[in-house]
Amino acid sequence: MRLTHFQAAQLADLEAALRAGQDCVLATDKLPNDIRSSQLMPCFDRVDLRSHGLRKSLSRQLPPAGRPGKHGPRVTAVIPTHRHTPIGLAALRDQDLPVETLVLSNGEAQVNGDRVLKVPWIGHGPTRQRALEFCDTDYVLFTVDDALPRGRGAVRALVNALEEGGYQGVFGRQIPWPTADAVTRSRLAKWTPAGEGHWPAPQTDHVWALYRTQTLREHPLPAVPIGEDMAWSKGKRVGYVPESLVLHSHTRSPKALFERTRDLHLQHQLTGDEATVPNIAAFIRALPGVLGPTVRGGPKELPNQLAELWGQWRASKLKKG
Repeated sequence: MRLTHFQAAQLADLEAALRAGQDCVLATDKLPNDIRSSQLMPCFDRVDLRSHGLRKSLSRQLPPAGRPGKHGPRVTAVIPTHRHTPIGLAALRDQDLPVETLVLSNGEAQVNGDRVLKVPWIGHGPTRQRALEFCDTDYVLFTVDDALPRGRGAVRALVNALEEGGYQGVFGRQIPWPTADAVTRSRLAKWTPAGEGHWPAPQTDHVWALYRTQTLREHPLPAVPIGEDMAWSKGKRVGYVPESLVLHSHTRSPKALFERTRDLHLQHQLTGDEATVPNIAAFIRALPGVLGPTVRGGPKELPNQLAELWGQWRASKLKKG
C-alpha cells in the first residue's frame, strides 16, 4: 500500500493493509515534525521524501535487521488463541533470528507451516507455562494473536537487551493500530514510551515479552486467572526495550473495560497492593479524574471511564468479600 497523504480518512485502509501483511509506504514532499514523532510512523515500511525530483528514503525508528539467514540463538514464540489464526506469524518467521512458532489453540485456528497445540484453556499462566513442555529453544517469546511485530530485528532486540541488562524477562513497545482512539494512544505512550536502549521496568507484558527458557522452568508462571505477567514479575529483574516494536491495541467498550479492570485490580490486591478505590467516598473523589480522558476521547469515552472506575471499586469489594 502506498499513501501520499497522512489523513485520518486513510487510517482504516492503512490498518487493513498492515493486517493483510502488505508493505506500507508513505510518499510525501515534506515530513512535518508532528508526523516524524507520531505513533503512526512505525506503521510504514518506508517513508519516501520527494524533493527537487530526488527521492530519499527514511528508515523507521526500528533496530536494523541482521544479516539474512537464520543465525543466532533460537526462540520459540508462544501464541495462545481461540479466535482465529494469529496475524503475526509471517512477521515472526521473517525475523533475523531463528524463530519457531507454537500456537496454543482451544478453538478452530488453522495454521499452515506452524505447530498448533490443541489445549484446554486453564488460565493465562498455566496455559502458557504448559507450552514449555514442547520448547527446546534457548528463549521463549510470549505474544498474542492480534499483535503484529514490526521490523526483522524486533526479536533480536529483546534477546540482546535481556543478556546485556542481566534481566530475567524483557518486553517491548506497543504501538496502537492506526484507527485507535486518542485515549488508547495516550495510555500506550505512557506504558511503553519511545526511547533507545533498555531500562528496568516494574513488570513484563505478555503482549510481547521474552524470557530464557530455563528461567521459566525454574520460576514458572503463577496459576492466576489474569495478570500472570504482573504476578510473575514480583521480585524479578525486568527490562523494557522500546526499540522492539509490536502493533497492538483494542477497541474500548464499557463492558470489557469493567471486567478487565475489576479482574486486574483484584489480582493486584491479592498480591499485596493497596486498593485504588477502596470505598464509595474514594469513588466520588475520583470522579473529576474521568473528565480529562473524556475530553480527549470525546463523549463516547465517558462510559468507558466510568466503567474502569467502577471496576476498581468492585475489585475492592470482592477482595473484602
